[in-house]
Amino acid sequence: MSLSTFIPPDGYRYLTEADVAHFLDHGWLLVPDAINRAYIGRWMADLWDRVGYDPHDESTWHTEYLHLPRHREVRAEEFAPKAWDAVCDLVGGEDRLDEVRERWHGDQFICNFGNADRMRQPTADGQLDPEQEPKRVPERPQDRTTWHIDNDWFRQFLDSSGVALTIVHCFTDILPDGGGTILAEDAIKGVCEFFYNHPEGLDPPDHNACCGHVRGCQRSTTLEAKAGDVILLHGLLPHTNSVNYRNYARVITNPHATLRQPYDLDRSDGEYSLVESVILRAMGRDSIPEYKPIRERLSFYPRTAGFKRAKVQPELDRMIAAATAKGLDESTVDSVYLKGDEALREHEMRNGYDLPIGPNGLNMTQHK
Repeated sequence: MSLSTFIPPDGYRYLTEADVAHFLDHGWLLVPDAINRAYIGRWMADLWDRVGYDPHDESTWHTEYLHLPRHREVRAEEFAPKAWDAVCDLVGGEDRLDEVRERWHGDQFICNFGNADRMRQPTADGQLDPEQEPKRVPERPQDRTTWHIDNDWFRQFLDSSGVALTIVHCFTDILPDGGGTILAEDAIKGVCEFFYNHPEGLDPPDHNACCGHVRGCQRSTTLEAKAGDVILLHGLLPHTNSVNYRNYARVITNPHATLRQPYDLDRSDGEYSLVESVILRAMGRDSIPEYKPIRERLSFYPRTAGFKRAKVQPELDRMIAAATAKGLDESTVDSVYLKGDEALREHEMRNGYDLPIGPNGLNMTQHK
């Protein structure tokens, strides 16, 4: 197999040769200290108001794993400039990225709070010993039942590029044993083969049948990172959450990179983007000219937005109450849901909330 990848005439904006090799071999890349720190401070400032927890009282952390809705968003290139350059390099150039979908990144936090009882067990006098080893869940990462690839808004084919990259924005450190995302690095091959053999495509959440082989995979990595880091995963790299044994708020967001057009897996010049090259390398092919979807492509209202957007009003109520307690009025609360009809229409269009509901309806249940 003699596969070449497209390198822009002026070279990559961010990637080094080592970055390219790591992405092709592992399916992911860490971009350190990439987020504009002003947004971390500003958006994290009202996290505890939004979730309704007391940061100093773990007994109020009643739900271990939370997905929150989005109240604020800025252009991706403003939010994390270095990471944006890396995204452009990986997909073959900025001109291939959709101008609207996933071009704004925001504060739809994914919080993993851990569990105090799991973290440390009571001593004879009923106190919790901070030095005690955590009570670990006896399972291999491969045996978890939550392996998936991200997609909740389009019919998934092998060449689908709606999630060309899954992006992890770190708003806090991701500590060892601290609930970092687990990646099944050697599982991309099986995912590619699955969708090659299913040219009819699958609608979410049925598309995650592509991860059934992960149990037999051997190469897994649990992410660790610093606040401000960005991790870029190939869109077909299976991943799952891990247990947070440290009982702290691990906070990330999880947007994506969306392309204007499907992947071209049969380029006449053989100059494939890095995201395309990962697929071809996994399949052991120079090109895949025979692959053609046999059903129409569909895009629809994001399934998981159902349960997330149901949280908007309760969060707003808590945010307004917190402002009032400080002697401030509602106008000081920063949320697109308080900025008028035009701002809300724009937000809904950017995030696909103006699309029809898909074949499998909405998910109204919080992920676990």
